[in-house]
Amino acid sequence: MVKYIRLFRLKSTLIYLFPFALALSVGLEQTGQGTARPVAYSWATIVFAYMAYFCGSFFSSTLNFYADVPADRVHDGLYKDQDISRQPFVTGEVSRLETVLVFMITGVGCVVFSLLVNWRFAVFMLSAVLLLGILYSHPWFRFKEKPVLDIVTNATGAVLILYAGMAIVSLDNPPIQPIVFGWLFSAAMYMPSVANDVPFDKAAGYRTSGVVFGPERLLYATVPLTAGIVAVGIWGVFFSPSLNWQYKLFLGLGTPAAVLATTLVLLLYFPPHIQLNPHVFLVPLACLLLFYVVMGFYTLATAA
Repeated sequence: MVKYIRLFRLKSTLIYLFPFALALSVGLEQTGQGTARPVAYSWATIVFAYMAYFCGSFFSSTLNFYADVPADRVHDGLYKDQDISRQPFVTGEVSRLETVLVFMITGVGCVVFSLLVNWRFAVFMLSAVLLLGILYSHPWFRFKEKPVLDIVTNATGAVLILYAGMAIVSLDNPPIQPIVFGWLFSAAMYMPSVANDVPFDKAAGYRTSGVVFGPERLLYATVPLTAGIVAVGIWGVFFSPSLNWQYKLFLGLGTPAAVLATTLVLLLYFPPHIQLNPHVFLVPLACLLLFYVVMGFYTLATAA
């Protein structure tokens, strides 16, 4: 059982769960207020949506581990959600049959649970899994090894999950401010991880953005992205009166967090690693995620 828990990268799963929970919470509030076009939903469909997400996340993380054995084998385990040099495919703990079963169960589970929600949710959820799982990691495509595309893939996947969260309860799409903000935020927060992995990716022969452009250039590229985050954050919080307060909360907290993160990353980069414990930002993000999850279920319960 422990090896399957290690396959399920909990911290990465929670990071991508954030846009899902945010959009779902906003959608529940707006449909209840009559400011968004509702679709038929219930407690069951929302549970199915969460199950679809977790199945898709398990599928994607397992495929990533399966394809990343060459780099993970030489990884020092620092600044990651776990010691990936001990991940189950490196240690050989997962048999070929178990691998096939994990992919089949999680892949089919994601498809079935997504379709049990509604067709729009299925389109966005399965597109996110296709992008973040298959296209990003599978040896036939390996967007992870293609400079720029590795960053674009992760940021776009986060936006697709935002759309999926809204689609659970509404025919409307998220507004432009959180879409643009979320894309820039995801890209800027992903790039330091790519920079940290350069020694191991280079040893494995990968051509990631960090390997091709160099970790220093990649980290400096977060500066204009952060400037964009600040601009969109100000736009959303101060100049978008119709924007839902939950989105404004995310933009209002995310803007200074992005500035602080970028500053600390640049100050604490001592080659070959950024000497920064990721929990400094993961813990506050987890607290905000918990807030949106609770808000969503509270809104659902009080509307029933």
